[in-house]
Amino acid sequence: MKQFNIVKLFSVGLAACLLLLTGNIQSAEAWWDAKWQFREKISFDTTDKGAAIKDNVTDVPVLVRLHATNFVFENAKEDGSDIRFMASDDKSPLKFHIESYDNKKKIALVWVRLPQISGAAASDSIWLYYGNSSVQSGQDSLGTYDTAQALVLHMAEKDGTPKDATGYANHASEFSGKLGLPAIIGNGAAFDGSGKMVVKRAPSLKFDKGFSFSAWIKLPQAQSDARLFSWDDGSQSIVVGISGAKAYASVGGKTPAKATASADIPLQSWHHLAVVADPATKRLTLYLDGQAAGTAALGAGMPSPASEMAFGADISGKNAYVGEMDEVQISSLPRTAGWLVAQLGSQSPDGKLMVFSQEEAGKGGGSELDHAIHMMKVISKSVTLDGWLIIGLCSGMLFLAIGVFIFKFMYLQKLNAANAEFMENFHSEHEPMQIDADSDDHEDSSLFRVYKAGHNELKRLLAKTRSEENPDKNLSPASIGIFEASLDRASVYEGQKMTSWLIVMT
Repeated sequence: MKQFNIVKLFSVGLAACLLLLTGNIQSAEAWWDAKWQFREKISFDTTDKGAAIKDNVTDVPVLVRLHATNFVFENAKEDGSDIRFMASDDKSPLKFHIESYDNKKKIALVWVRLPQISGAAASDSIWLYYGNSSVQSGQDSLGTYDTAQALVLHMAEKDGTPKDATGYANHASEFSGKLGLPAIIGNGAAFDGSGKMVVKRAPSLKFDKGFSFSAWIKLPQAQSDARLFSWDDGSQSIVVGISGAKAYASVGGKTPAKATASADIPLQSWHHLAVVADPATKRLTLYLDGQAAGTAALGAGMPSPASEMAFGADISGKNAYVGEMDEVQISSLPRTAGWLVAQLGSQSPDGKLMVFSQEEAGKGGGSELDHAIHMMKVISKSVTLDGWLIIGLCSGMLFLAIGVFIFKFMYLQKLNAANAEFMENFHSEHEPMQIDADSDDHEDSSLFRVYKAGHNELKRLLAKTRSEENPDKNLSPASIGIFEASLDRASVYEGQKMTSWLIVMT
């Protein structure tokens, strides 16, 4: 019965392994296009362990940060033009554009438009494909954003004026700050209190249905009523600013609604600031790092000032901002809290929205052996000198340990055979001392060598104790102790020979 149960258990386990293997093979065959050699799965976690988004979010552009720990740059084209994103069905292409791609530094910033992210779930995912040297770029900057996204300034330019990434082309017409500075997302802009950025009025910059503003800011010091965003003609305005270290937003006419954050913005670190004005609910809400930080009742209707829009100061240059700014976005709809948190979760370097899976090689990637060889080549190119020294040391220790193992195995095999032969001879003699200690018959036996040490010591003690007058005199207890000590010494020596070099294997 026990044997039957074991056989049955083995059969069930084997069947389960075959099913798993078959399932893996079938899933591996589901590949969007065999011309692309590699892909990665990017999963989204909106549970409390992830980005903590409660409601479903639609049409949200997320930032996919690629670096050496989650993406093999050597397997893609040098400029990343073969990158493609597919929905979870592995059939529907997603709109995306690349903000920056540095193959040498192994860093890339890619914006991808997601049709939907489910709230409080970890089931949504997309596919990132790459590894096709024969294709051109598939970017679509204009399609990355919905029609309500009126302005997106990545601040990625090194000089000139910041450019709008949306299809509306609401580029900055004037800029007197500094560009090309390292920021929270690639490069950013810095304002020293003497300049501003201006965006001209445009049909897309109308906020009758609502208004949303977001930006990353870094304050080096408390501000004297500095304006991050100012659309103000003197009679009506929409303003987002910093007073002291507290953010505020005001929307309306002569007595605008004003929401002020309840806590200061920590200095010398990057923080995500967002403002949402919703005329339907008549609420003005200010968000700091994804959390509601202040609210106010909104008046009837949204203002539409006659002036141009200014960033980093008001349109006249007053109320100047001193600090850094990155990723400025403006929408002509009130974005939901979940939408803003999804933005924060993807844009923050330590965001918990995305989880990258390991790279997969597909039909276009050749055999598993070819893939393994390719990966070894990639790894060899990435290893530094100190890495090679460590690999060499570990490899040397490995071969030395293998050598010790082989030597010890052969030595023990030979020793066991010799000991067995000696013990058979030893038990066959009526008098143990009759075995010739000087014989070479048992030279490979450790037991014989212990016997030889005891034999020689016993002969020496007997020769010293006995004489012609008293040939049968017994050994004294002290002599017996000396004899036992000689056996112990020989035994310890043999044990040391057996365990020598084992520290290398450890």
